[in-house]
Amino acid sequence: MTSIIQPDGYIPQTQGVEAAIPIWFKIDWSPEIEQGIYKDWGTYYCRRRRENLGMHYFDKALKLGPQDFTTLYRRSQSKRKNALTESALNDCLEAKRLLKLLQRNDAPINLEICDALYELSQLENAKAELHDNFRLFTGNKSKIFEQRLIVVDANIEDACGPSMTQFISENEKLIVQLKEALNKFKQDTRPLWKILKEQEKCDILSIPEIEDVMLSPLEAARRSRAFDVLNQMFLDRSWIDVIFLKHVRKNPSLSLDQCKKSNEYLKTLTFKKYDEIKKFLKMLEARSPMYNIRYEKFTNKKLMDKFRQEYLFRVQYQTRRNMASALRSIRYLRKTKNLTKLTSYVEEVMGDYVVKKTNKIMPWKFEFLNEVYNILALAYVDQYTVPKNFRFADKNALLRLLRFPMDKSMEVKHFVFGDRSTYQGTETVDPALSKYRQVLNRFEKRMVFAKYSIEKCYLLHQIGSTHLQSNRFDECCFSARKSIEESKNCNSNIWQFLSYLLIIKANAALHKIEGTSDALSKAVDVAEKLRSKDLLNFLSKCISCNEEEFVVKKQSLMGNSSRRDSEKSVRSFLSSQQSL
Repeated sequence: MTSIIQPDGYIPQTQGVEAAIPIWFKIDWSPEIEQGIYKDWGTYYCRRRRENLGMHYFDKALKLGPQDFTTLYRRSQSKRKNALTESALNDCLEAKRLLKLLQRNDAPINLEICDALYELSQLENAKAELHDNFRLFTGNKSKIFEQRLIVVDANIEDACGPSMTQFISENEKLIVQLKEALNKFKQDTRPLWKILKEQEKCDILSIPEIEDVMLSPLEAARRSRAFDVLNQMFLDRSWIDVIFLKHVRKNPSLSLDQCKKSNEYLKTLTFKKYDEIKKFLKMLEARSPMYNIRYEKFTNKKLMDKFRQEYLFRVQYQTRRNMASALRSIRYLRKTKNLTKLTSYVEEVMGDYVVKKTNKIMPWKFEFLNEVYNILALAYVDQYTVPKNFRFADKNALLRLLRFPMDKSMEVKHFVFGDRSTYQGTETVDPALSKYRQVLNRFEKRMVFAKYSIEKCYLLHQIGSTHLQSNRFDECCFSARKSIEESKNCNSNIWQFLSYLLIIKANAALHKIEGTSDALSKAVDVAEKLRSKDLLNFLSKCISCNEEEFVVKKQSLMGNSSRRDSEKSVRSFLSSQQSL
């Protein structure tokens, strides 16, 4: 048998998985050379702001050589650029430990530890570490730590100097309140069953209930303003970009569910970059707090107090002008009898503007609330008049007199298979139900933070009116009764009268004659206190309509009973004839 001579450099082909791997991909370098390649690749990508690839190659380099302090140092630098300061500090400390095993000291690595402590806002620890390294090194190396010491000392002076003393003296009560709140909400590391056992409560599932923190409109506006001021102080003109990044994270136009590949990537990227900016902002605020910036801006305390007083007067004057303009608009809308526009305008002014004003800005806030809500109540009462050519014998005469909507939209919709408009649980399909829930949630949230009884009367009346428009009559009566109780606290007869009208409408819509009669009699007592002849005349017509309906209902019942008696007599006569 003749042997086939193969050329030089021939590599025999293999079978299976090895055959699928290209020859050029098989690296025959030693682990030291391969580690150096990965370390260089990581440095290259990190310099070009491709941190994910850089971290990947740094990790691969450390797998081949976990004792390489240079790789740890470079990875720490890259992590600090991405606001991963805690992890960067751990890498530096590990690199320093490896150097101690070799009985060596490296100034850049020690400086990286000081910078990491400084960026973690641990100014005292950073100062102590810089002093140790300043004594450890000599020459140009020690000058680096000396320069850092000057910066750290200046930051400590800004944070704990006379500006802090002035800030604490001005906000001592607020600081005490915050301290008590923090002590109250300190996390208990013990198991839940032990905590509940001390409180003598039953523990079944050991799942703590997460309570939603509901902020008042004033507190929400205050926090939003403080957030904007913080960004404006430390980011200058770039603060608007931070606000944009904050809102774009949850923008559905950016992260579409249909885009399978880009959705998760964009969502992760926006959240990651926003967290980085927040961490850098905290670093800047720790080095030079806002109270220090204010202190440096106004070194003369008398001048600062004068500026704040003048600013307060300007805001008060502008607020008073806005309130006077709002009152003129409200009176004009009442005069023109545009009730729908008046209601929406009052809700906009009181729910979005006045609720965010403090008593310091609006010392006349209670008087303004009374004026607005009383004008609105009078506008509601003005619509209850007896129309011309009104007849008691008409069908649903009482509901027409009460201006209760009788269109088909108020009727109960029956479920029809295949008709999307009747599907349950789809707010997007039923816009009326969605709007009803939004309006109701708005009034209920305002009710939580309402202070004055007259404001609670208005909110409870609006909640009852919203329930009435959606044919939820029991809920309407419940809210109206609560409004009546609040009206007694503030001696507001007009809101008490309007609440009784809601009960009258709900009972009249359900054709509850006795309930309507009781509510009408109570409304008459309130109208007599108001000394309004027009309202008494209107209520007398309502009572007449209710009595007419009672007579018609009684006659129909008597007719039905006589018909049943006649049918019974006929059946008994036929049965007697059959028996004969």
